[in-house]
Amino acid sequence: MEALDEIRTRYRLAPPTFANICKITPQPERSAIFQTACTAIEFQTFAIRPAERAWLRHINEHTGIPYPIPDAVAEPWHKASLVVQIDLSGQPWPSKITQAARKELLGDRVRIYRVFDQVLRCIVDVLGHRGDGRGVRTGLDVLRSLSAKVWEYSGGSSSSAGSELLQIDGIGAARVKRLSDAGVRTVRRLAGLECYHIERLMSRNPPYGQTLLRQLAGFPLLTLEVESLGERERAQSDDGGGDAASWWMVRVVMGFENKAVPVWKGKTPWVSCVMESVGDGKLVWFWRGSAKRLDGEGGKEIVVGVMGYQGCKLRVALACEVLVGTMVQKDVEL
Repeated sequence: MEALDEIRTRYRLAPPTFANICKITPQPERSAIFQTACTAIEFQTFAIRPAERAWLRHINEHTGIPYPIPDAVAEPWHKASLVVQIDLSGQPWPSKITQAARKELLGDRVRIYRVFDQVLRCIVDVLGHRGDGRGVRTGLDVLRSLSAKVWEYSGGSSSSAGSELLQIDGIGAARVKRLSDAGVRTVRRLAGLECYHIERLMSRNPPYGQTLLRQLAGFPLLTLEVESLGERERAQSDDGGGDAASWWMVRVVMGFENKAVPVWKGKTPWVSCVMESVGDGKLVWFWRGSAKRLDGEGGKEIVVGVMGYQGCKLRVALACEVLVGTMVQKDVEL
């Protein structure tokens, strides 16, 4: 309980909000984490104004957001959920709203994202306290998505293919579609093209390609190596038998492909590394730090002692905390 009290004090959330967070199911899906965050009491201050009702209903019913409100759109948290979801969908705001109402919404949006950030970080810490590795990884995915205003895993072949490219200054929906149609759906893929190839795809003249590549040079291209170094010592089971778990050593090397420490939009991003058991999703190890700490020849190497059995699998995921499209993931068998 002391650890939970420390988490509650750290984020200063309302008691009902924290109590609801503590009720979240084990290994929650992205939808469960997002919905839990949406129902925070702190969103009660964002009442729906009369001029916003039709606009919010339009978003809920006609924009294809992943988590529509099943009931009538009337609660303050409905507003928070829909504003965030229309942003993360990569679509422009619908025009069914007055200029004055839009201005008020833009002011609300800043505070809505601030509350979401606080609540989601609290959810991740609570899941970490439980030892829920899969939940921590999913919670970080949601936090990263809201920070980037793009859903993680949007670079695939779905209707939002290539949306992670919206993180790049000067890239809008039309250019995302053009790049996506050409098979360029991730920032990593775009950063690997030659400048003349970019200019041809975008129908732009030099030095557009060079300018864009200079910007992309700061996007973190993370690397990850994981290997088992073998069994260190065998623990004794309670009955004296030989079937107890053993201590194994796992080598983790985190780095980046960038020529210099990545700096995106004037800031050096922080990264998180989560190691979980593939079978039961338990949290095995967690590391967090600035991308600066990954600098140096060969990257940052850490040897982790884990309890496990021969043949059991671990999954390690490394990603920036505020940028989608940066995750690298590796499995290792003890």
